[in-house]
Amino acid sequence: MSFDSDIALVAEQERQLVFSRFDEATALQLGEDIRELAVAAKAALVIDIRFWNRPLYYYAMAGTGPDNFEWVRRKSNCVRRFNRASYALTLRQQRDKRGFAPDDNVDPTEIAAHGGSFPIRIEGVSVVGTITVSGVPGRHDHGFVVTAIARHLGLDPTPLMLPHEEPTAD
Repeated sequence: MSFDSDIALVAEQERQLVFSRFDEATALQLGEDIRELAVAAKAALVIDIRFWNRPLYYYAMAGTGPDNFEWVRRKSNCVRRFNRASYALTLRQQRDKRGFAPDDNVDPTEIAAHGGSFPIRIEGVSVVGTITVSGVPGRHDHGFVVTAIARHLGLDPTPLMLPHEEPTAD
């Protein structure tokens, strides 16, 4: 796969993984689904699901630490700032071999373009929050979230999944 094909697939994930509604019960179910996926994969994750104005679900698995909490915060801030999955920005930056542009006005202590945070987008509304995980490499963090959302929405996650290998230049 190439960076451009991965970027296109993440954009497709963002188009398809849209909720008709999202509330506290949805957050609880998704958080538990992600936790179960992590346990099955023997991965230790911090899982954070939030609306912009308040947290809805938080779970720190054994084996995670304070750095994971900081990654979750900074990845979620990335989605809030750009209304895109954090991994979409990761891929764009890797493809372009640069970080944020100066006119993006981004403080790297507050925003991280690393995979693992996905927008909670509601039909007819917009992005209202994030589902974020940290604990494994960003591509895999992203995969946990995409899998859980797709299953929750009754979609087969397989065609939406990125390949395991990292992309290479076109």
